[in-house]
Amino acid sequence: MAVASSPMVQLFMLTATTRALPNWIRYTAATALVALAALIRLALFGPEPGRPYFTFYPAIVITAVVFDRGSGFYAIALSALVAVWAFVEPAGSFAFRLSEAAALTYFILSALLVISLLEALHAALKEVAEHREQAEQDAWALAKAASDRETLLQEMVHRSRNDSQRLLATIQLRAAAPATSSSAAEALGQVAEQVAALARVNQHLEIYWRSDAVVEMNEFLHGLVADLRSGIAAVRPVALHVNAEPLSLHIERAVPVGLIVNELVVNALKYAFPGDREGGVWVCLRQEGDDMVLTVEDDGIGCDPAASPQGTGLGSRVVRTLAAQLGGRVVQGPGRSGDDGTPGTGWTVRFPVTGP
Repeated sequence: MAVASSPMVQLFMLTATTRALPNWIRYTAATALVALAALIRLALFGPEPGRPYFTFYPAIVITAVVFDRGSGFYAIALSALVAVWAFVEPAGSFAFRLSEAAALTYFILSALLVISLLEALHAALKEVAEHREQAEQDAWALAKAASDRETLLQEMVHRSRNDSQRLLATIQLRAAAPATSSSAAEALGQVAEQVAALARVNQHLEIYWRSDAVVEMNEFLHGLVADLRSGIAAVRPVALHVNAEPLSLHIERAVPVGLIVNELVVNALKYAFPGDREGGVWVCLRQEGDDMVLTVEDDGIGCDPAASPQGTGLGSRVVRTLAAQLGGRVVQGPGRSGDDGTPGTGWTVRFPVTGP
């Protein structure tokens, strides 16, 4: 591309118009340039014979560059005739000594070589310009396709968000209906939580759908937890913390990670801090070799891994299913110790950086 923007290419591209001029105009212009070269020769060295071809080279080169190869050949022939007639002894005739034949031959051959090189250069630069124009057209087409794709993705995300909100509202209305049994209402409530979690995660991933498919996990997790802090945790005396290394994941793998974090944090808020118990939940993400390690810990009342799960156990099953999608595994253990010395609950999800 550097070549395509050089002054030489711009000069050759400007000659596209002059090369398309009618023959009589091009050959008349060539004649005028040769005549000008002869006048310059007279002005520099006078009418005496000698240096017959010196000033004709520029005229030939300009003719070949501005017009075409045919005009250049014509300028060579005309320059040779004028130089021999006016500046080679005996002046005023086309008869010249045999010793001058070598100089005339050198002049003609060197001029032919220059014209051939200029024509080859022009053809090459023209091809470069055509390729550049084609590349610009292709780039424009790709940019338009990318813009159309981004528009479609934005529309898809917008519709998905609206559909999720309508589905969530419908489930909540159905769960609150008087005719709904308590067990059905509880099940619908759990479904509503999952729909809300998916909508929350997708909301924080919208910016990545609009750009590329790589998610900055530190920024993503901070945004997701901040949303939970302003919503679910707003009325609870529980602090939410995020400590994530500057890691990146493809969006297809970032979605289940976000759902796991959402599920574990929500479960901690629901079961680890009964009443008005104070405490905190810590979300950490780090890389160890080829694996990523996600931990969610609290300093709540803790739980016995061997005991029956609180609630329906759907949250634990969801977490393990999502971890399996990542090609990882889940380990439940003690979390951080609270003020009373009781260890809370900790979850560790280890999964490979790349997909299974």
